[in-house]
Amino acid sequence: MELRVSSPGTDLVDEDIDRIQKDLEKIDRRLNGLQDVFAEVRINDGGVAQGYQVILELEYRRNHLMAKATHTDMGQAVREAREDILRQINDRSRRGHSSFTKGR
Repeated sequence: MELRVSSPGTDLVDEDIDRIQKDLEKIDRRLNGLQDVFAEVRINDGGVAQGYQVILELEYRRNHLMAKATHTDMGQAVREAREDILRQINDRSRRGHSSFTKGR
């Protein structure tokens, strides 16, 4: 997966980017090592009250998925956006929405 991280107004160090990449490895595993997967993470610091606003965009095959999350902890906001993307991937799979496959 090719990853691009931008953070206007927020200074990220290499450790932050490594942690983001590690958090997004779950998406790469879910896509079974699919080639030509592009992820873009945009992080905005909304101040002390707002926390971090994270926008995660993922492109693979013909799919373009986007998730947004806000949290006071940057890592938690990235993980929340990741979980939303994983849910969207699961919803697009051939099996359909998970609640339908469980017979609910």
